[in-house]
Amino acid sequence: MLGLLKDAQDSKPNLTEQDTTITTIRGMIYISLYATLEYCITQGVQTLLNFISSSQIRYAHLEYSFNAVALDPLLSSVQNAGGKKKWPSRRALFAKLADTSICTVPDTAFGTFLHNVWPETIEEIFLCFGIDSPPTPTSRERAYLTEIVEKRNAIAHGRDTASEASEGLTVTELRTRMDAVYQECIYFLSILEEHAADLRFIRPRHRRMYRTVT
Repeated sequence: MLGLLKDAQDSKPNLTEQDTTITTIRGMIYISLYATLEYCITQGVQTLLNFISSSQIRYAHLEYSFNAVALDPLLSSVQNAGGKKKWPSRRALFAKLADTSICTVPDTAFGTFLHNVWPETIEEIFLCFGIDSPPTPTSRERAYLTEIVEKRNAIAHGRDTASEASEGLTVTELRTRMDAVYQECIYFLSILEEHAADLRFIRPRHRRMYRTVT
């Protein structure tokens, strides 16, 4: 799409602002950039969850922060329990923290939380996995990602047309936003890969036994 815009800009520099097709394509770039971001985040999270499940980790050895994900079914049970079920549900939750059975987490554990990915969403994902890195490489990427999500939502929910969302942006400015999404995706996947390789979802004193096994 950027190539089409550049060709149009080079051949008809005085018409690109008025050409409906051209202005619509510019807006659709926001849709594509957001789709790329959400796909990357979703696939990265699902891959890490599958890796954790396949690593045969005991619940008792998990980093405490990851229990927010690993114990999701029990947490939901506690939340929904009422009357006489409240206390058994709570006891089951705390007993699981010391359980020596193997942790299995569905790769859909985050569910619809990944359907609207803001920088704050990425930050929450990191915190749940026990990752203390910032959600974006720099504040520059954070600002662009926020803009992309806002523009995508405005188009998707009918608040703006694709033409209106991209009004006034040049090909160079759109490419800058594309580069920001690219940098974020590489950064996010690198952080998850490092987290998995170092077994940081396991408490430090237990990591050695799993490294020996693998």
